[in-house]
Amino acid sequence: MRYLICISIGPVQDFIATARRSRDLWFGSWLLSELSKAVAEKIAKDCGMESLIFPSIDNDKDLKPVEYENGQRISGTDFNVVNKIVALIDKDPKQLCEAVDKAMKERLESIRVEAYKGIDKNRIDENVAKLQVADVPEFYWAAHPVKDVSDYSNARDEAEALLAARKNLRGFKNTSEWASNKPKSSLDGFRESVIKETVYKDLNKEQLRKQLGVREGESLCGVGLLKRHGNRKGDGSFFSTSHVAALPLLERLTVEKETALEDYERDLTNLLGVITDKEKRELLGYVPQRAQQNPHPVFGRNDGHILFEERLGEFFTDEDTLKKAKKALRKFLEDAFNGDKPKPYYALLHADGDRMGEAIDAQKTKEGHKNISSKLSDFAGKVRTIVEVEHGGSLVYAGGDDVLAFLPLHEALFCARKLADEFRDLFLLADFKNTEGKSPTLSVGIAVGHHLDPLQDTLELSRQAEKAAKKQVEGKNALAIIISKRSGADWLVKGSWCDSSANEKALDNRLNYFIYLHLAEALPRGVGYELRDAALRLGEMKDGEPLRKEALRIIERKRIKNEQLKDKVFRKMQSYIEIEKLKIEDLAYQLITARPFADAMKQAGMNAKTFAEKAGLTELAETEGEQ
Repeated sequence: MRYLICISIGPVQDFIATARRSRDLWFGSWLLSELSKAVAEKIAKDCGMESLIFPSIDNDKDLKPVEYENGQRISGTDFNVVNKIVALIDKDPKQLCEAVDKAMKERLESIRVEAYKGIDKNRIDENVAKLQVADVPEFYWAAHPVKDVSDYSNARDEAEALLAARKNLRGFKNTSEWASNKPKSSLDGFRESVIKETVYKDLNKEQLRKQLGVREGESLCGVGLLKRHGNRKGDGSFFSTSHVAALPLLERLTVEKETALEDYERDLTNLLGVITDKEKRELLGYVPQRAQQNPHPVFGRNDGHILFEERLGEFFTDEDTLKKAKKALRKFLEDAFNGDKPKPYYALLHADGDRMGEAIDAQKTKEGHKNISSKLSDFAGKVRTIVEVEHGGSLVYAGGDDVLAFLPLHEALFCARKLADEFRDLFLLADFKNTEGKSPTLSVGIAVGHHLDPLQDTLELSRQAEKAAKKQVEGKNALAIIISKRSGADWLVKGSWCDSSANEKALDNRLNYFIYLHLAEALPRGVGYELRDAALRLGEMKDGEPLRKEALRIIERKRIKNEQLKDKVFRKMQSYIEIEKLKIEDLAYQLITARPFADAMKQAGMNAKTFAEKAGLTELAETEGEQ
């Protein structure tokens, strides 16, 4: 008898979302992928590679556990496996799943053991930590017999329904072996801390960070320690949020300024009292090699957090030494960038496919499902190059149609558009459609957050933006952006992706135009805020005509430095307001949203002409060339 088996591994959101550092977030995502790999590998080993439907792979190396030796990967690949596994098997599903569950737990334990090698076991309660980690995975499965080829579609529907019912039942685990009244982990508050309380008295701030990877007063459970130390000697690599925020400024750091950087590094090491590069990296942190495939030609593997005065206090605890470190930083910024400081904001991108479930349901055969699974794997395989190589970001996760990545602001919109285009073209070419004849598309949510804001907050905003793109934009294929400044309330802009260069109604085209206007000094900084205030004052007017007239009056009376573009800008704005009937509030927030992106472009050394060329605004690029 053959069975269609569906397996779900969790928890996903709770486990990934509980992250204080970008490193925690990356490792949580990677760990779930590795557990899913272990499940898929065991199924392939016992039932044959051809039995796997989701994921559909050609190379069994993609399912091997990632292992390192002397910092070099000797096993496994960057392939991510999502937490849903589907296979057509010819074995007893109960016996197979018992073996699969065991393989998953063994993989988890091997990862924990490797992670804890760098931790002083006298400082923690390792037995409790081990039990807490073992308690993390949720393993659900359901199976339905498949009589013949024609019964495949029905078996899949039944298996999916059974799996959904099983997940709704949940499972109640016995935590009495490790639960206690000790302080909870400050990372998520779910489990008790395993760091002995005497540690905080015995170790100073620097020793806590070096030996346990925690801040002063920060407590971690076994799972938190796993995230913080996991794979530390191998692929334990990820950009800090501060480094991502500093990337636009680093675009302007050239070889001519190398002496200024050397002077700054020497000042810091002298203040720290260290001699070797290894000591410097341990005390100041660095960008691990795997996270930066092409290190900065001047800045190298230094972490961008040393470019922010507010971060230096983490490395220099003495007040007098801290003042000297800040003075050294200000001198470096003056020498290298004429005093320009890095902008404190970065982008967190969350993307998800539209109508994927419908497209999958439309496939009624095993071959159809394997084909669509293969296309999702193809897309996921391209994401890392798009994010990290082409746009200088850091990829957290790319599994099927689900993407999570950190991006510098000057590249975020370009990267989002490239991902959406790649996804759309892949599925159009493959001719996968739902029952209504529509191909899958990719909706993208972007959260712009401060590098010192809690990462969990920015992650939640990126999810909210992704949901707004998928649920609040008709037809989806959408982009949504939430800007979270430290002063004032957050705001959201949303709209469809443009499907041609002439589609001015698309959100990304309008944002690009507004960014260009900011860079060309053809739009005063305050016009967006004045339009927003006008919308708040007159927004209740039924026909909206007084508000539109007021908006045009505001735009017309604003002094524009670029006289050559003044008339063109006004006519374009007039078209948005009077012909397209764009809501003034939406127009205002889109203008305001464009500003931080334009500031990042400018900080990266991009002017109006180079931006227009990169954004594909051909007419505007030619206009700039004429001036």
